[in-house]
Amino acid sequence: MVTSDGTNRELAVAKLPLIVGRSVECKLRIPVDSVSRQHCELDENDDEELVIRDLKSSNGTYVNRERVKERELLPGDLVSIGPVVFVVRIDGHPKNIDPATAFKTGAVAVGGGAASMMDGVPTWSGQAGSGGGAGGGSSQAPKPAPPITAKPADDDSFESLLKNLRESDDK
Repeated sequence: MVTSDGTNRELAVAKLPLIVGRSVECKLRIPVDSVSRQHCELDENDDEELVIRDLKSSNGTYVNRERVKERELLPGDLVSIGPVVFVVRIDGHPKNIDPATAFKTGAVAVGGGAASMMDGVPTWSGQAGSGGGAGGGSSQAPKPAPPITAKPADDDSFESLLKNLRESDDK
């Protein structure tokens, strides 16, 4: 997980499937209003690839600033769920991440997003992104979302959000 101020926190996923959402029953809980009770799910598909699946969330699940229903995740992908941006790491790849740049590149304003550049996050090939993005189309990506200042729905600080993420990770 990366934040707008350049901090990051690694959240290991030990068991799949993993439901992400606002509900206390979710394995990974993000207690903010812009996240649905059961927002999305991480799981393996039949080919044993890591996939993310949107669970009909109100504000969408984004991979590299593209709204997705279901998508295979690759090392270096940026997953945006509400105000939180995650950098996908698989088997330790990518090794180096610039958290502030990854947040800026992956953050999506509630209700919108498009394919984006991957600056600051090494791709699977080990090369830092230089604006090509995963979309490959000629449409121009929107400006990155401003830093999120939303307060958690039932907590009053970002530190509380991190605490809830740590606690849900222990379940």
